[in-house]
Amino acid sequence: MQAYITASGIISPQKTFMDTGFPDTMTEGISNRLTCIEPDYHGIINPVQLRRMPRILKMGLASARLCINRSAGKSPDAIIVGTGLGCLENLEKFLKEIIGNEEHITSVLPFINSTHNAVAAQIAMMLHNHGYNVTYCHRGMSFESALDDALLHLEEKTAQNVLIGGIDECTDDFMQIHGYLNYWKSPLNNLSLRHDKSPGTIAGEGSAFFMLSGESSLQGQPVLEGVHTFLTPGGKVTSEDIIQEINSFLFSHGTEKKEISLILAGINGDSYYDGVYYDLAHGYFDPAAGMAMYKHLCGEYYTSTSFALWLGSLILSGQNIPDEVVIKRPAGKKMDKLLIYNHSRNCEHSLILLSHGKI
Repeated sequence: MQAYITASGIISPQKTFMDTGFPDTMTEGISNRLTCIEPDYHGIINPVQLRRMPRILKMGLASARLCINRSAGKSPDAIIVGTGLGCLENLEKFLKEIIGNEEHITSVLPFINSTHNAVAAQIAMMLHNHGYNVTYCHRGMSFESALDDALLHLEEKTAQNVLIGGIDECTDDFMQIHGYLNYWKSPLNNLSLRHDKSPGTIAGEGSAFFMLSGESSLQGQPVLEGVHTFLTPGGKVTSEDIIQEINSFLFSHGTEKKEISLILAGINGDSYYDGVYYDLAHGYFDPAAGMAMYKHLCGEYYTSTSFALWLGSLILSGQNIPDEVVIKRPAGKKMDKLLIYNHSRNCEHSLILLSHGKI
């Protein structure tokens, strides 16, 4: 089942909230952590609610509202969110209060706002929406699971318009704990991540929402052709294993590898895990295909493929690859199909196939 991406709204470490296209300038800095550039939430969210609302809910509600406004205010038939960590900051506050006050709490708000489905629930309340509402928490495949669910609803015609989002936040405790596991690099300029060959990466966060529809409302809208995920426990995977999965995925959607104009890869600068991306680019895909990356702009987080979907949609609709993301430009002038391939430390793999809408 195909789905048309009719609108999007995104908050990221780049200036993406009010721009309808790719930002003119990239935000850069020396750090091992990228944080979102947030808008002024007044006028987007009720000021009474805003005062006590945690940061991740602000980002989720604002990006969802922007997406709906750009889709001519259509109320979605279903709201589906993917998140790897949920409302982590409020969960940390709740647990610290429980420990510090000998299992007593002074406010119930941190608990209410600490659940993984808080973002999807708050969006539904904001829209007075009583439709299907689900949150997927599948680590590095959370957003892809949400996409799969949305495609099923559109195929079964139980929904005509589905609001789907991917959202995660980065906290100090998360940075510290994963730092013990050598997840992060020493502070560096995020734009130099594409050239860095040392172990580790930079952390990130973001909130991206999309309106998916079974019917196109405008010419040339990006089309979500399909999604596929697979696991390789223990991180033991070879290029041959991944090639087999890609072959099967493309075949099931009537696509050959030579039709892929651009591979948007989840390269994150980690020398231990990036090799497979380059192996596929040089040894599997057509030599005419281009290659691009995105995690030097948004950082590494569980639902970073939502940022990739936003970027891939812009590339296809505008038929232009920004210089800041390109590794190798495709040989052809027109880009018809784009493949997003991402993996989390060679364990959780995902494939998202996009195509250029018919004109």
